This record gives sequence, C-alpha cells and structure tokens, in this order.
Amino acid sequence: MDYVRYCLASNLRLRRAILQMSQEELAHLASLSPGFIANLETGRNFPSSKAILKISSALKIEPWKLFLDPQKQDMFFTRDEVFQWLEDSRQRLLGISPKQNTQYGDSQTSDDDTSPQD
Repeated sequence: MDYVRYCLASNLRLRRAILQMSQEELAHLASLSPGFIANLETGRNFPSSKAILKISSALKIEPWKLFLDPQKQDMFFTRDEVFQWLEDSRQRLLGISPKQNTQYGDSQTSDDDTSPQD
C-alpha cells in the first residue's frame, strides 16, 4: 500500500473509532457500500473526490484531514470537533441531549435540596 492510501486507511479507521462508528454506519451515512468502506480501510480501493466529500461529511471532518500522516502527534482535532465527539458520546451512552441533561440536573438538584421534615 502506498503512503497516501496508508494515510487515508489509517485515518478512516481512527476517525471511526473515535466516533464509535461501524463501517456499516459510515457507509450508510455516506451513501456508499460497506464493502467499499472496507476496501478503503485496507487500501484495496481509492475513493473519487465525490466519495471523499461524502465520507468526510459523514465523519464530520474536513476532507484534507483524511490524508494527514496518522503517525504524527498533532492530529488536528479542533475544539469544536472534540466537543461534538463528547456530545455524540454522551447521547450514545446516556441517551440524553444537553437540554435533557440540564433539566435532569436541575430536577435532581432541587430534590437534593429538599430535606425531609420531622
């Protein structure tokens, strides 16, 4: 596998892992086949520019970031990307949105503030 394919394949796997996304989920979001995604991640296929745009949109990343060297320390995750990942993880794990979390926290706090009367 050449260097460019290696970078793309590694970044696809890394980004999917960060987003806790399967190949099938990525394929569905990008309107591509799961087999095509698998072949990209193994370096057997190379995507068209249209497929790169679909994949980058599904992964919530700028297209050029898919071609960065994954061995370098600086992976170029922006603050917004990190916050979006945290929010997506919260929704996946807890099944709640930020508004629901705030409401839950407020109601829990008000319950805790109420002390039983003797």
